[in-house]
Amino acid sequence: MAWGQWMVVTLTLEEQLQLESQSRSALNHSDRDAVAKLCASLIKQNAYQSQLIKQAVNHIAALEANEFLNRANRPWWRRLFSH
Repeated sequence: MAWGQWMVVTLTLEEQLQLESQSRSALNHSDRDAVAKLCASLIKQNAYQSQLIKQAVNHIAALEANEFLNRANRPWWRRLFSH
């Protein structure tokens, strides 16, 4: 897998259609207060999920950096024969 390829979001056709159906349902809903509450809830959820993803990526990067440093501190002959 190419670098950064894991970050590309790919939805199946079924997932795309379901997402479109749900978003149109909210757009066509007649109760403005219910839609406003849903919108506020989704904004909060998005913020929490964004922060969680940011923290997870930072943690993974720290783990990878630590592993890289551990490998770099090995003698050259051990680096040559280990994977």
